[in-house]
Formats: sequence, structure tokens, C-alpha cells
Amino acid sequence: TAALPAGLSPREAEVLRLVAAGKSNREIARALVLSEKTVANHIANIFAKTSSENRAGATAFAIRHGLA
Repeated sequence: TAALPAGLSPREAEVLRLVAAGKSNREIARALVLSEKTVANHIANIFAKTSSENRAGATAFAIRHGLA
């Protein structure tokens, strides 16, 4: 398997794909059978690793790197 950009974990990449698809934290939590707190933690890690300030920035990163 190819390495993910920005040191993202496979789960973070999965969460990022759903963020890029416009899903809310609650929708992501339901889809991945996680708590909303866990989703929020993954999103905070995604923002830090991708140097994004918000969901729009993270979505742009996902598109640039073929994750969306």
C-alpha cells in the first residue's frame, strides 16, 4: 500500500474523505461506528498534519492529493 500524504493514518484518511464529502461529525461517527469525540480528535489531527485551518482547507488538501 502506498504511504498516505502528510503522515495521515488510514483512519484519518477515511475521516478526511468523509469531511471532503461534506459529512458532519455526527454523520462520520455513524458511518465509521465511532464516537463524535473520536471523530473530532481525528479531524484535529488532520488539520494539524495538513496545515489546514478548517474543513474547507482540509477538503482542498484531500482533492490535491487524490483522497476526495
